[in-house]
Amino acid sequence: MNSPATVVISGAGTGIGRAVARRMAAEGLHVTAVGRRREPLERLADQLGQNVDVIAADVGTEMGAVTVASHIVSVGRSCVAVVNAAGGLSAGGGSPDDLEKIRRTWQESFESNVLTAVLLVEALREMLELNSGRVVLISSVAALRGSGGGPYGAMKAALHSWVYDLARELGAHGGTANAVAPGFVPDTEFWTGRLTEESRRQRAGQTLVGREGNPEEIASLIAWLLGPDGGWVTGQILSPNGGVVLGR
Repeated sequence: MNSPATVVISGAGTGIGRAVARRMAAEGLHVTAVGRRREPLERLADQLGQNVDVIAADVGTEMGAVTVASHIVSVGRSCVAVVNAAGGLSAGGGSPDDLEKIRRTWQESFESNVLTAVLLVEALREMLELNSGRVVLISSVAALRGSGGGPYGAMKAALHSWVYDLARELGAHGGTANAVAPGFVPDTEFWTGRLTEESRRQRAGQTLVGREGNPEEIASLIAWLLGPDGGWVTGQILSPNGGVVLGR
């Protein structure tokens, strides 16, 4: 690709992040695929070819976020969009009398679901402002209705408040910021080991359309937000969830 522009996608090795990377590359865009594990990123690169760079880094840390930004500069590219698909469930909650374990669980969830977005965007902020860049944060329907316990829904909800401020700040430079809060999309690592055939059918049956979603459907919405027709949509929480939670 001759253009120096790149779309940075965290959590790109699996699930929704991988689907977004494939979609962007198919549209002729260069992708900088970021994740903590190199192996799934390398498999993605084998599929996508020269339209992708891979960076193994934990963007929930300062060093990881700086590694991504430094790489982009070193190879002569510039970031025009960020899709933050990193995140997930933390290890476990603990009993009500085990406050130390509860504290660790919430702290880990904050680092995994909030700081992965904040640090990466801030590390790339100068490039985003220069290029009227666009940001999409991957949230969850759990942020709209709760997650049934633990910190996950609360942490994803924190992204909603932040994206409003981010939209104002990037808007001054012609950029946009939105959050996408998917419903039940089981073909991701988030659900690995957590579903039976029956529970999967039950969750799909809770939707108004009677089926589960898939990563490619979420990727298509994100691609629209990053594409030529999405430039007037900003500061929004878009929830493709099959009607489990209706518009608010």
